[in-house]
Amino acid sequence: MREYRTTIRVAGNTAAPALYALRAKGYAVTLSYAPLDGAEYAAEKDGRLFSATTAEELLGLVAMWEVRGDNWRACTDDERAWHDALVEAAT
Repeated sequence: MREYRTTIRVAGNTAAPALYALRAKGYAVTLSYAPLDGAEYAAEKDGRLFSATTAEELLGLVAMWEVRGDNWRACTDDERAWHDALVEAAT
């Protein structure tokens, strides 16, 4: 069995650290509730707004944008092939 130095899984103790990480990156973080939609976390910085239903998802969106930039939607043929192979290997 493979050993890891660190293992993290989304759980009850990961929301606060995810929000603190966003705050440390300089994002203004808010939480709101809508009767039909439930919780919505938001992070805003430099005219950019990210929103998600969990703190961990919110941090993930920010991380994706930080890596990919404003052209985050673009997906190359290689990226599609890698994603498809990942999904295929899991089934």
